[in-house]
Amino acid sequence: MAMEQKFLQQGKAKAKNGDYEAAIAAYNQAIALKIQLPEAYYHRGLAYYDSGKIEQAIADYNQSLNLNSQQVEVYLSRAIAFLSIDNIQSSIIDLQIIFSLDPNCDRAYKLRANICIRLQEYDRAIDYLKQAGKIYLDRQDKESCRFCIARIRQIEQQKIEAQGGVTNQAFLQQVLQKINQGKLGEAFRDCNWLLQLDPYDAQAYQYRGNISVELGEYEQAKQDLRQAAQCFRTQGNIAESERLERCCLELQLNNVYEQSTFKQQNIPQLIRTSHPQNALQNRLYILVGNWNIAQSLVERLMQRYPGKPDTWYWEKAIYDIERDRLR
Repeated sequence: MAMEQKFLQQGKAKAKNGDYEAAIAAYNQAIALKIQLPEAYYHRGLAYYDSGKIEQAIADYNQSLNLNSQQVEVYLSRAIAFLSIDNIQSSIIDLQIIFSLDPNCDRAYKLRANICIRLQEYDRAIDYLKQAGKIYLDRQDKESCRFCIARIRQIEQQKIEAQGGVTNQAFLQQVLQKINQGKLGEAFRDCNWLLQLDPYDAQAYQYRGNISVELGEYEQAKQDLRQAAQCFRTQGNIAESERLERCCLELQLNNVYEQSTFKQQNIPQLIRTSHPQNALQNRLYILVGNWNIAQSLVERLMQRYPGKPDTWYWEKAIYDIERDRLR
């Protein structure tokens, strides 16, 4: 191995350990032995950048590209350096060169998206991330593709906030307040509305699942919590996804226990139907927005106040919901 290559390898090893001064010294020796060595200038530029000397890093990237103008990695590093000193236009030019040299450079698309976000060009940022996601999909890199999907959703929320609208997070905070206040029917309808607008909001599924748990509607709860788990997994939040899967298993066990306990109690059970049968039932259905939840509310009242006429339970459920709304 030539001496300049030995110094180059020494420099890389020093830089990997965070000793940038020693790395720069080794690169200097490599360049002294062979002045036209693009790789040495590039790696010395990286060491300068990592030690906070941005202008010197850019100068070395320039020298490396003067010797070899086809280096995608060097253009990308220079684009990052330009961006760090707010030279956005030069960064964009470097990224355009990269796209011409390598149309499948995923990191360049993600960096270009970040620039668009800084310029509040949210739709363009999403387009660049979609391009990166397509590249990852072609490579069957699921985790990186999930990152792009999650980032796109974040940008969509940033766009809404920048335009003075209510973000999903802010809206879900209001939903959580309603849940804590016992306004479950209203909170459930809010979750339905949000999921119509954004069918990939994991937290909306999670909240709706929690509401169904409160109402004893375990099958509905399991469906929503599993959907939430899948959305979290898509976003790369594996820990939360696995936690919700465990919750679903616990719900299944609790459901078996509650059904057994319910049958042991001498309490009248509601005859389940697929739709409202009279005006009272229809009114409760309209209030809660879900027929299974309407029936579940009445079943819970039957357990709490056994021995009442059937119409009493429907009227009581309607009264409780409307009273909550007036508070």
